[in-house]
Amino acid sequence: MSPPNPGRRLRRLLSLVLTVALASTLTALVPHAPAAAAAGNLILNGTFDNGSTEPWWTRLSSTSTTVNAGQLRIRTSNTVGKPVWEDLVGHFEFGVTAAQPYRVQFDASADVGRDVRVSVSRVDTPFTSAFDQTVALTSTSRRFTFDFTSPFGDPKAVLLFHLGAHAASTIRLDNISLTPLAVDPATDPVLHWNNTLLNAFKGMDLPPTVLSRHAAILHAAMQDAAVSVTGVGDPYRVRVPVSYPGTMDDVVAPSLHAAIDRAAFDVLVALYPSRRTAFDAAYVAAGSRRPSGLNAAEVTRGETVGAAAAAANLQARANDGATNPAGYAPDGVDGAWRPTDGKPAVSPNWGRVTPFALSAGDQFRPGPPAGAASYADLLGRDEYRRNVQEVRDYGGTTSSLRTAEQTQIAYFWANDLPATYRPPGQLFAHTRIVSEQRKLGILANARLFGLVALALADAAIAAWDAKYLTAIDLWRPESAIGNGWQPLSQDEAGVSFSPPFPAYVSGHATFAGAWAAVLKGFFGTNAIAFDATTDDPHARGVVRHMSGFDEAARENALSRIYLGVHYRFDAEAGIATGNAVGAYVVANRLRP
Repeated sequence: MSPPNPGRRLRRLLSLVLTVALASTLTALVPHAPAAAAAGNLILNGTFDNGSTEPWWTRLSSTSTTVNAGQLRIRTSNTVGKPVWEDLVGHFEFGVTAAQPYRVQFDASADVGRDVRVSVSRVDTPFTSAFDQTVALTSTSRRFTFDFTSPFGDPKAVLLFHLGAHAASTIRLDNISLTPLAVDPATDPVLHWNNTLLNAFKGMDLPPTVLSRHAAILHAAMQDAAVSVTGVGDPYRVRVPVSYPGTMDDVVAPSLHAAIDRAAFDVLVALYPSRRTAFDAAYVAAGSRRPSGLNAAEVTRGETVGAAAAAANLQARANDGATNPAGYAPDGVDGAWRPTDGKPAVSPNWGRVTPFALSAGDQFRPGPPAGAASYADLLGRDEYRRNVQEVRDYGGTTSSLRTAEQTQIAYFWANDLPATYRPPGQLFAHTRIVSEQRKLGILANARLFGLVALALADAAIAAWDAKYLTAIDLWRPESAIGNGWQPLSQDEAGVSFSPPFPAYVSGHATFAGAWAAVLKGFFGTNAIAFDATTDDPHARGVVRHMSGFDEAARENALSRIYLGVHYRFDAEAGIATGNAVGAYVVANRLRP
């Protein structure tokens, strides 16, 4: 097989970029076989230990390269007044992957003080650079190390040292490497902003309906920002156009990190303006987690993409019905929901909110509890009486049948109190646990968390449709049982309470079913074990081992019986509804 012809490729590169004929051809160097790259290193012969310059090449015939004392010695001619890319030394024949983190390293010195521009770029149009930094050289050899995340994938990338626009000089390079890095959750902007969101949830005393909507807007915007920068996958709302000036002087791509950071920041500030100070701090923290190889132009272009993604998603939800002020009048008969703690009905119109993926809130509406046609019909059914008795036996504050583990399960999945991250937050936390366990990268996390967020938001709409917009707005167990019976559910002061909305279907169960369906669809299996955590003050520090997503969802649903706030048919219908929602979202949104 004949060796690669880097001269032809670079001629094509420069002619397309500049639309002028080359003044000279590339000069191939010593025609030895290239040395093997070190493990993980994409650069062939970056140490020059074999005395060869192959496969490194130069653009100008007046620039010479030799190997001296185990280093690549480059003697340049005078290119003052010409572009920095006029004189190049480079390496072809490697590829980069979108959103993959890399580290570029090299030793460099010069006989005179001067700077050198270093880039990892596309070899073909639009000639964008994934990494672009200028370093100052002195007569003392220095080690340069930069990390970057490629904003695009290209099987024909090139590492370039731009040497033009300087007087003649001698430059020495050695120990050049370009290596893929392992995924690091600490530097993943999707995980950072999801955690920022969960912190915002705590203490705000907002219902899970509102919180799930906010999470969907946030994660949809981050997905759109990521897709816009990398071109990988389907956006949710918008693919922001990304254009480049098309000259070798200005070819940097937008930063993936900066795009996601700005999209998240703008959404959160718009949704929670009172927490601006906290989000400012989170933005600064996000900046400190970005790769060291970013330059200012990459950040600016990334922020432009992120701002557009945020604006599109916020605008799309501006009139979605989430602020419908219409009140709720209880049906006022036995079996119908009524306030249990003096609190009015929460989110009575949420079933009418425009869904994120579903065609309507009633798309997967379950049948009525126990198949009843009316309140009177329901209360006369044996299934209803069995459901009530089960909650009476296992869900009361003084239950003698509930086991210690069932009590732990009840509190573990509760997260109903204002100080917690609420039910959607717990499912996001579990998503992160699985993500880190499976070592997902930025693009995978943007899609996974985006799917989870869309499914949870639509699960809330579907569950609240069943709660309020059907013939039976079912009362809570404490209303059904009466006679001073109190649910195990209690606040931090030990006061029992029931959530202020109808029982059927369970919101927890619907969220859990949607979450399980998304994770099964994303990973292609249910059989992924993980250790689940909680934020509930009655179960802090408790970790429960789950053998798979379905087990976690079912335990979540059954916990509401042990907590005394739901019946079994609430849980079962909720899981089924959530499963349908989650499966639909995976099948129809954010395709890879």
